[in-house]
Formats: sequence, structure tokens, C-alpha cells
Amino acid sequence: MIDSHMHINSKFTRTPYKEICKTTYNIDLTHVINVGLDIETSKEISVYARRNPKMYCSIGIHPLYIDNQDINELYSMVTDKVVAIGEIGLDSNDPNYQIQRRYLIEQIIIANELKLPVIIHSNNSNQEIIKIFETIVKPQYGCVFHCFQPELNILKYLVKNGYYVSFAGKITQPNAKKSLEVIKNVPEDLYLVETDSPYMVPYPLDDEYNHSNNLPYIINRIAEVKKIEPEKVEEQTTKNTLRLFKKMH
Repeated sequence: MIDSHMHINSKFTRTPYKEICKTTYNIDLTHVINVGLDIETSKEISVYARRNPKMYCSIGIHPLYIDNQDINELYSMVTDKVVAIGEIGLDSNDPNYQIQRRYLIEQIIIANELKLPVIIHSNNSNQEIIKIFETIVKPQYGCVFHCFQPELNILKYLVKNGYYVSFAGKITQPNAKKSLEVIKNVPEDLYLVETDSPYMVPYPLDDEYNHSNNLPYIINRIAEVKKIEPEKVEEQTTKNTLRLFKKMH
């Protein structure tokens, strides 16, 4: 299994390194991708990735953490363990939409220059992000909409462009009907799995924090919906993740 999106050093839940090791020493987890939220956390996760052979990272500035951020610092942070730029995107919870757009556009440009894929955060913003792709700049080296907000028309666009969607704990909720339709319709080679830990604890767990060891809850739900064995989901999503994040090995 590969946890394609997690936040060991979330701005809100600082995880001691010994706890990181407990998760990443799980024999069934071959890789994890620790995702940055801003320049500070991106620098930290780069250090974690160098220490842990299973851990890779993505550096970027999340749309809700754009204050006092120097995008150009991303250039100097790239190492062989940095597999993507992200998470970047748009979030309707913040009124600074125009500033968010600028940060998203500039980071897609950086990703294209560095020949890296992007990890997209989209909160009620799928259509706006697609508009940016079509009118200003498009990811040239791959893209995944993490914790995909389920819209079948957006899925069609992503599939047409060879972009990926990623499923997290939300799909385990009893009211996740739209997500289940996406699971049924997404091509086998264009979906990933993630925990988004420490957020999005899968149902029916009531833990305070999520972690990568909970990935089977997401995998099992996908297997149920697709009517296949969980092992097939593990195998397919591992292949898909390695195909998208080409620097992983």
C-alpha cells in the first residue's frame, strides 16, 4: 500500500518522530507521501523524508496558508525525495480568492519548470481550477485532485487529461453516495488512496487523529464498491501512485 497524502507535521498536530516511525514501519506500507502546507512545513517534511526510506514528500503552499509566503523558496527545497508540488489549489472558505489564484498559477508554473506533478486542494472550487487549467496554465507532468470532491462532470475532464483523483476517509461515511458514483466511474489506472492524516478519520473509527495505518478502511470500501478483492485495489493504486510520482522508487 501507498499512502499518497498525509501530514505528519500538520500545523495543528505536531507528531513526534518516534510516532512517525511507528506508522511508516508498518510492513504493508511501502511508501508514504508527506505533504507540505507552507514553506515552514515543507522544509520540515524534507528533513523527515531524508531520515526515513519509506517517506517521500511534496512541497507547496496551501491556499489557506498563503500569508507571508515566498513561493521562490520552493526552488531551493527540491531534493531527490521531493516528488511533487503541493498541496496547492483554491478554497472557498477564504475570501482572498484572487491571491489564492495567483499562488496556484505560480506554483503550477514552478511544477512545470521542475518537471513535477501537482497535488491539488479543491474546496468547492473544482470548476474554477479547471478554468485556470484551460485558460492560463495546465500541469504538464501529472496532477491529482486529492480527497476529490465528487463531481462526475469534473471527473470526465480529469480522465480526458490523464489526471488522477484520490480517495480518503470521506468515502467510508454512510452519506458518501456521490463519492461512490465516482469510485464506480473512475478508470482503474487513474485513482489513488490516501489518509490525509491526521485529518479525516475513517468511519466507524472515533479516534482523535487519523494515521496511515488506517489506509485499509479506504481500500476495503473501494473494493466493496468495485466488487473486487482489496488486494487488487492495493496493487492497482500502488502502480498508479508510482506512475504519477515518478521520482518514487
